[in-house]
This record gives sequence, structure tokens and C-alpha cells, in this order.
Amino acid sequence: MPVFRVLAVAGGGFSKAVGGNAPIAFVYAEGIRPKRLIFREVEIDGLDATPKVLEVIEEIKERVDAVMARSLPISGFNLIDPKAIFERTGIPTVFVLSDKPDEEAVASALRKHFGDWEARLEVLRGAGAVWESPGDDGKVLLECFGILPVDAFRVVRRLSIFGTSPEPLRIAAMAARAVSRSARFCP
Repeated sequence: MPVFRVLAVAGGGFSKAVGGNAPIAFVYAEGIRPKRLIFREVEIDGLDATPKVLEVIEEIKERVDAVMARSLPISGFNLIDPKAIFERTGIPTVFVLSDKPDEEAVASALRKHFGDWEARLEVLRGAGAVWESPGDDGKVLLECFGILPVDAFRVVRRLSIFGTSPEPLRIAAMAARAVSRSARFCP
């Protein structure tokens, strides 16, 4: 079976009081083995997460079988658009969720804070349904685009060592948190 190559994306912590940018970390991995670690910044609540993902895909210049993140929103409501990524690259996305999103609360927050709330809500809805599957270490929740849910669950399980978080995604989250603790991002 060929090695599955994933680009895991995770946003770091941020303080809106400090400024308008937040770090994001990308881990390019072959299976559970990280091959590259790349950092970028995105605007908190901005619209540049998807272009940053596309930029890193081009920079890697190697096969990427899926883009993986913990949710579509990254750094506030800066959204990773699975449809745009798939249309531009043919690469599917898998979002491994910790909890099922409260769609009404999200829609309400978007309406309250963003003039372009309808477009953002459309991106969120474009990821499709939330799928749930029991796992050995707990239930796995995910949204996926460009890949069948059964295949997405298979990938998540293949890339998970401890718990339900795929190893490349766990490493990306740790790296993003570490960078966000720097003086530049924290008061």
C-alpha cells in the first residue's frame, strides 16, 4: 500500500489585543513521518487562510494526498475553503473535529461580526455533513470534501498513534502553539 502524504494545518493561539496576525504551522508528512515544517501568518478573522494553504502546497512540490486540519476556521473565523482547494488542486480536505459545531451559534456569530457573513457561512456549509465513527480510543468526528467519509476515517485511523488525532495534525498543532507563545504574538 502506498504511503499516504498529508499536509496538516494548525493555527496557533492569538490575542486580538496584540495585533491582527496569528501563526499557522504546516506539517508535510509521509504517513506518520513528518518531512517538512513550514510556518506562515494569517490575519485574525481574515480571508487569507486558503491562499496560504495553496501557497504551501505549491512550495512543497511533492504529492499531497489530503489537506488536514482540526476545523475550517483557523485564527478566529479565517476559513480554509475545502471547495476552493479541491477545485484548484484536486486535493481533498479532511477536518478532524473535537466537537460537533453548533451551527446556529456559528451563524449568529458570523451575522453579528462580519459584513460578509453569508459568504463565510457558505464556505462552512460547503464542507458537508459532520460524520461520526467510533474508534478504539474514542469517537472520531470529521468533515471531508473530495474524499468519501469511509476513506477519510481510514486515513485518520492510519495516521493516529495515540487517541483520535492524526500524528501530522498533532505535530502541527504543537508547533503552532509553540510559535504563538513568542513575544511577537503574546503580550
